[in-house]
Amino acid sequence: MALQPLKEIPEWWELCTKYRYDIYAFAVEALGIKPTWQQELLFRSIAFDGSRTSVASGHGTGKTASAGIVALWHLLFFDESIMMFTAPQIGQLKKQVWKEISINLERLRNGGLAWLAEYVGYQSEMVYIKGYKEKWHVFAKTAPKHQPTNIAGNHGDNYMVWGDEACGISDEVWDVVLGALTHQDNRAVMTSQPAKSSGMFYDTHHRLSHRVGGAWVSLVFNGEESPIVSMASIREQLLKYGSRDDPQYQIRVLGRFPDRLDEFLVSMRQAEDAYVGSCIFDDKEHTDYGYVITVDVGGGVGRDDSVIAVSKVWGEAQWGDRARRVEVVDIPLCKNKDDIDELYGVITHLLDCYSNATLVVDDNGAGKGLGQKLKNNGYHYTPVYWGGACFNNENRKQYFNKRAQAYVCFARAVAQGRFKLKVKKFATKFKDQIIHIPYSFDDQSRYKIMSKDEMRKQGIKSPDLGDAFAFLFLENVHYAEAYESTHHVTEEQQEEQAKEGRFSRLREAGKAL
Repeated sequence: MALQPLKEIPEWWELCTKYRYDIYAFAVEALGIKPTWQQELLFRSIAFDGSRTSVASGHGTGKTASAGIVALWHLLFFDESIMMFTAPQIGQLKKQVWKEISINLERLRNGGLAWLAEYVGYQSEMVYIKGYKEKWHVFAKTAPKHQPTNIAGNHGDNYMVWGDEACGISDEVWDVVLGALTHQDNRAVMTSQPAKSSGMFYDTHHRLSHRVGGAWVSLVFNGEESPIVSMASIREQLLKYGSRDDPQYQIRVLGRFPDRLDEFLVSMRQAEDAYVGSCIFDDKEHTDYGYVITVDVGGGVGRDDSVIAVSKVWGEAQWGDRARRVEVVDIPLCKNKDDIDELYGVITHLLDCYSNATLVVDDNGAGKGLGQKLKNNGYHYTPVYWGGACFNNENRKQYFNKRAQAYVCFARAVAQGRFKLKVKKFATKFKDQIIHIPYSFDDQSRYKIMSKDEMRKQGIKSPDLGDAFAFLFLENVHYAEAYESTHHVTEEQQEEQAKEGRFSRLREAGKAL
C-alpha cells in the first residue's frame, strides 16, 4: 500500500513541534541513545534557526556519530529540507556519515517511531523522504579549489550545510557554500581537527567567533575530556607524541590549534643538548644495538654537501620502550663534492671497520652513479625514496610523505634525548641546519616538511647533515645486531686516547718525584 504523504499526517506535525528545536531529546527518546555532554553542546548550538557552529575536535570525540544524528533529525522534522555534506575527500566522509544514518534509522525502527522510519529512503548517493526525493533529502558533494562553483546551486528554506575536515576546504569553496545561506533559517556546521592557523575554519574560532562578537559558536572537543575516549588511549597518545606540547597531540587529542604551528622542528637548545651525554648504555637493556651507515649524495658544483655518517642504533619503534635511539659515532665525510670514487672508497672502508653494518644510501638524483657502483660490486644497501607515501597505514595518517615521517621522528628523538652526537666535527653546521627545518600540516592534519626548493627560495640552506641523520628514522630502515668484534676508532677518539695517555704519563712522573 502506498504511503500517505508525510506532510498530511497530523502526528508528524506534532513530532515537528516536539523535536524540531531539540536534537538532544530526539536522540534520547526516539533513538534510545545518550549523547555525551560535548555532543549535547553541539546539538544545542545547531538547533536554533540560522545557527553557525564550528567544532575544533580531537580524534574519537563522536563528531561523525553526531553528524549522523543531526542529518536524520534535519531530514525528519523540516519539511522539504535539504542538507549537504562537503569535505576535501568526500568519499570517506560519506561512507562514515551514511553508516551512522543507517545505524540511527535502525534504532528508529526499533523504537516507538518505527512508522516514521518507513518514510526514509536510503541510497548510496542520497537519503530522502519518500514521495519528495528531489526536494527533501541529504546528499554529499565536494568541489576543487579552482572550480568552487561546482558546489553552488542550493538555496531555500530549511537548507543546511555540514563541512567536515573544514581546515582542508579552501576559502574559495567556503565563499560559495556559505554564500548560499541566504535564508534566515539556514544552518551551517564546520568540524575539523585544527591543523592550520589560517583560513575560514581558523577564523571561525578567532575573529569570527561568538567570543568576540562574531556569528560562529566555536566549540572545542578535547579528547582528554571526552567520556568516550578511554584513558588508555590518552596514555598511548602521550607516549606516542612525547608530551602535551607536541603539535600533533594538541591537534589530534586536545582539539587545539597548536602553539608551534608553521615554525621549526628543532630548537637551538635541543640541538645543543644532542651533544651532551649518551642514550645507548652499556647495560643489559641495550646490548642488541647495531651500526648504520647513512649516505646523502650532494649535487656538487656549489650546491649541496655529500655526507656520510656512522651511527650506533638501538630500537625499532617510533615510541614506547623500544623507541629508536641513535648515537652518531663518526662523520667521516661532509663536503661539497660528489666524487663517486671517493664516496665509494669511504663507504667500503667503513663496511670493513663496522662488521654487520647496515648501509643506507640516497641513490636518487646525484646518488644514482654511487648506487650503481655499489650494486655492480656486490654491496647491498637500503635505498631512500622519501618523497613517496609511507607504507605503514598509521604513518600515512600522520605524515604527508616518508620525508616528513623521518624528520618528525628524528626531531622527537632529539627532543626526548634519544639522539646524541658523540663527535664534535661539523657541530656549527649541524646546529645551523637542524634549527631551520620548517614544517606545517596539510588538510588531513598530517605533518609536512617544506621542500628543498621552497627552503632555497626562503634563503634556508639544504640540511644535508640533517638528511643523513633523518634517514635513520625512516620506517623501512632496520639494523642487524653488531658483532662483538666490531670496532672503529675515530680521529676524535684517537685524540682523546692520546690526551689521556699524556695525562697518565704526567701523573706517573709526578708520583716518581
